[in-house]
Amino acid sequence: MSPRIFKYWLAAFLSFSTAYIVIRGISPFDLDWIIKSIPIFLLMALCQQSLTGNTRKTMLLALGFSVTGDILLSLNGYFIFGLGSFLIAQLIYAGFFFTQFKYSKRGLAWALVIISLLITAGYFILPKSGDLSFVVVLYMVAISSMAIGAGFRQSNQFLLIAMGALIFISSDTLIAINKFVYEFSAAGVLIMTTYYLAQLMITLGVIRHSKQHSDLS
Repeated sequence: MSPRIFKYWLAAFLSFSTAYIVIRGISPFDLDWIIKSIPIFLLMALCQQSLTGNTRKTMLLALGFSVTGDILLSLNGYFIFGLGSFLIAQLIYAGFFFTQFKYSKRGLAWALVIISLLITAGYFILPKSGDLSFVVVLYMVAISSMAIGAGFRQSNQFLLIAMGALIFISSDTLIAINKFVYEFSAAGVLIMTTYYLAQLMITLGVIRHSKQHSDLS
């Protein structure tokens, strides 16, 4: 994708993301999931144009399950199915990141941070999650594995992807807090802002890593 086309793509991503966040903050409507899903479809289009081989397939799968989760979470009565879709997306991301595993002290420190966040979030969320506690634990382990994998990657795109993973955890933690612990009015805006940012950072980091690796081959 040329730099000029990328600018148009980025403008479209930011426009649709902002549109949904504004709608979500003012007055959601029954079919708002259509606008909600467009930014992730745009990320999929970017991956289709910018990546090749297994990396492209993996990113398309992860984003595909993510957008499925987005839609299901917007429909009444489909929370568990939406959570399941995101669980699969996190496992795909985790598996992909661990294929680029390289031990480092930086990665170990990052893993300790993620585990600390997992324990802290679990302390507040799990006692309130009722019958869904087992599923919530599975999801927390999956997304934490994804974030830890992002920290141990052999890449100079560490900061972009690892921070994207951390922001992803923040977004999903807000979902859990809002659903199980304390419902607050700004939840929707904060959740979607951090979610879009996380997916954007991870996608751009993977594309940059792939391009640099290709240039060195």
